[in-house]
Amino acid sequence: MKTIVIIAIAFLLSSCSDNEWYCKTQGQTMFSMSSSGEIGGAGKGCSCSEIRAFELRTFGEVDEAALKSDFGC
Repeated sequence: MKTIVIIAIAFLLSSCSDNEWYCKTQGQTMFSMSSSGEIGGAGKGCSCSEIRAFELRTFGEVDEAALKSDFGC
């Protein structure tokens, strides 16, 4: 759950740009990286299914309420 909060904060603090965003995972962290190398929250480049699969794989469960409030999934 802590990871989701960190990702959500990073998403809110990240700046807008015209770059393409790609979903990345590193250990127990999921984030997005732009085509120019910027790092942002998971919501920029990760789909709901990717976020859901990451949570299940990493934490063994999916917090559906947090997904809905943080990412609209």
